Amino acid sequence: MSSSTSIKMQKMGVRFKPPTIFLFYTDTSTGKFRRRTVPLTDFTKNTNITDYTTELHNDKTTKNRNLFRHIPLRRLERLLFVLKEGFTTNISKSDIEKKLRTFDNLDPNEDLNKLDDDALKHKKLIMSESYEKNRVDPSSKDFVYDVAVDFEQPAGEKQTSEWDSSEEVEEDIPQQKDDEEDDDDDDDEDDFK
Repeated sequence: MSSSTSIKMQKMGVRFKPPTIFLFYTDTSTGKFRRRTVPLTDFTKNTNITDYTTELHNDKTTKNRNLFRHIPLRRLERLLFVLKEGFTTNISKSDIEKKLRTFDNLDPNEDLNKLDDDALKHKKLIMSESYEKNRVDPSSKDFVYDVAVDFEQPAGEKQTSEWDSSEEVEEDIPQQKDDEEDDDDDDDEDDFK
């Protein structure tokens, strides 16, 4: 394997017993299609998926051989979730897919302040993935500069706000001449009565 940029991940797979991840990739410098089998000997039913994902992704001991750094964290986390569900329970593939959809669910009404650190990291990964998918930047073909949008109000409903109330009265205050201001400099207390 020549350089880290010469790898293009194709697909991934798992084996439940013993817990193993299969990585299929193309070495673009040689054009060869390769498979790496990674046994996860320390993976148990009590393994924290978020921490394990980060550990695999940022593994410094394998430097050039760490293929996990070419996989987005979110995708690797989902793969480990599937592995953990299949490894710890005897459930069908369709049941694992249902649990994965629940795992990936992001409820807009959920209070993220009440989540533990691992669940919060997971939700942030989901939000980050969604943001990146929907982001439109200047290099994008759909990019439009300075978009103006008018939001229509529902028919028959008038929106009111306190800062826009009709009770406010605006009045003009006459400006003083320069020589009148000089006389008032020593009477600052009178200005606020």
